[in-house]
Amino acid sequence: DTLASIAGTTITPGVISASSVVSASLVAGASGAATATFTTANSVPADGKFVVTFPVNFDVASATVTAITGQTGAAGSGHAINCAGQVCTVTRGAGAGIFTAGVTTVVFGVVKNPEVSGATGTFTITTTTNGDAVIDTLATVPAVTITPLAATAATTPAAAYTTVAPTL
Repeated sequence: DTLASIAGTTITPGVISASSVVSASLVAGASGAATATFTTANSVPADGKFVVTFPVNFDVASATVTAITGQTGAAGSGHAINCAGQVCTVTRGAGAGIFTAGVTTVVFGVVKNPEVSGATGTFTITTTTNGDAVIDTLATVPAVTITPLAATAATTPAAAYTTVAPTL
């Protein structure tokens, strides 16, 4: 038996709020941790994913995931990360519990800042089911400002120095 008169329900993803992605250092070309902090509107399942899209010129080819914290539920261990282009997908590992809606933090290791100073583009943060159905998303996570590398004797050309002869 089939009943074709039942209407489907459209599920609209929630909106992530209070979000940021901050590098441990904002110096041009620096490499280190980057922390994504955001507030979800809906729960993230134990086998859910966190997808962070970094702006162009960030190098995430060697990125790792070092920590995940969230509302209630165990964070789990052995999280997997896969980065393709600027998009890093973190799949929660063994022993994870459901994170209820609220503040979540994902800490990435080995993220390299752009080589040029200035404002980056915006980031995107999305939570999904293990089957990649979007739960919550925000495509306007604020940009950060990369600062220039401070000039040192090692980075300043010799021509910039003036030699002064001592007076006798």
